[in-house]
Amino acid sequence: MNMTNSKPLKILHISESYGWSGGANQALHLAKNLNDKGHINYIASPKNGSLFIKAKENSINTIDFTPKSKSAILDGFKLSKIIDEINFNIIHAHHPTAHNASVVAKIFSKSNPILVVSRRVTHKLPKNIFAKFKYKTKNVNAYIAVCKYVKNMLIDYGIDEKRIFVVYSGVDKNRFFKKTPDLNFKKSLGIKENEIVISLIGNFSHDKGQHILIEALAILEKKGYRFSVIFAGRDTDSTKLKEMFLNKISVNKGIFLGLRDDVEKILNITDISINAAIKGEALSGSIRESLACGVPSIASNIGGNSEIVKDGENGFLFEPGNFEELSQKIEKLINDKKIVEKFSNNAIKTIDENFTIETMSQKTLDIYLNLLNKY
Repeated sequence: MNMTNSKPLKILHISESYGWSGGANQALHLAKNLNDKGHINYIASPKNGSLFIKAKENSINTIDFTPKSKSAILDGFKLSKIIDEINFNIIHAHHPTAHNASVVAKIFSKSNPILVVSRRVTHKLPKNIFAKFKYKTKNVNAYIAVCKYVKNMLIDYGIDEKRIFVVYSGVDKNRFFKKTPDLNFKKSLGIKENEIVISLIGNFSHDKGQHILIEALAILEKKGYRFSVIFAGRDTDSTKLKEMFLNKISVNKGIFLGLRDDVEKILNITDISINAAIKGEALSGSIRESLACGVPSIASNIGGNSEIVKDGENGFLFEPGNFEELSQKIEKLINDKKIVEKFSNNAIKTIDENFTIETMSQKTLDIYLNLLNKY
């Protein structure tokens, strides 16, 4: 199946994601960018879910993909009919249930499209019979891992290295970039103009490590440091997180914003961005966006974080769960303006060189084309 850049591809992006997520965000940007390049993109996701709605808002073709069966067989069979009707060249599964259905759909499909599967997390791969089949079947032509760490996990699972490609997730530089702090927004959150702002952007969970940051901040508070802390993400406005914070922090202010769609405004007033994850992180989206905004960042050395945060060059890494080390790194940034300036400049260069939406989209398109020429 020989294809060239001059012939538009028909690409079906599939995701079971109903709420908004980093993977949904990347799928949307990929489809939008490839549309702009002249290719024909469809997004199949749950009707009225966030990805479905945003796809429509961006004039991307949509198909309702709402998995309803307990197994992938019925979903895959229905999907195969859609694939054959529109005659897609590429099927790109962006999430696990989409992966399940796509493998089955390719078995039933008469058109035999190229199947690409994205892997975005570092959770252990399951070892049941169906999981082994869906990951190792030759019906999946290629895997796109969001970092080298994830690629190595797939290799260790027994997948041929030649079928795995690393494509880093991209940042929307039209939205995330360095600019003068919005002091009115800062004031609206009850933060004084010259007050240090430390932010952790991420959904509230044990794995995301909000408790690790709180322990580190408690150490700094006892040393006399004053700051405001912003928590943003799903459930960060919960009573549980507020109580966790108040049990350790008595003087400094915690701001609990919940899920937000104005993360760029938060980063715009942030002095230090933290990723304190202890599990499941592949390549932190909040750290990518922080670096794009020139915000000095500290990340736990987990998953693929070391592939974007170069310790001592554009940020700091620390041992996952080690809140004492985290407190030391925060203290260093509070007191050393030269390092802050160095990190800020190098952070923007890091994103511009390897982590933009355009780079992510072009590398993915190159994989599609190479696979079509190969098969």
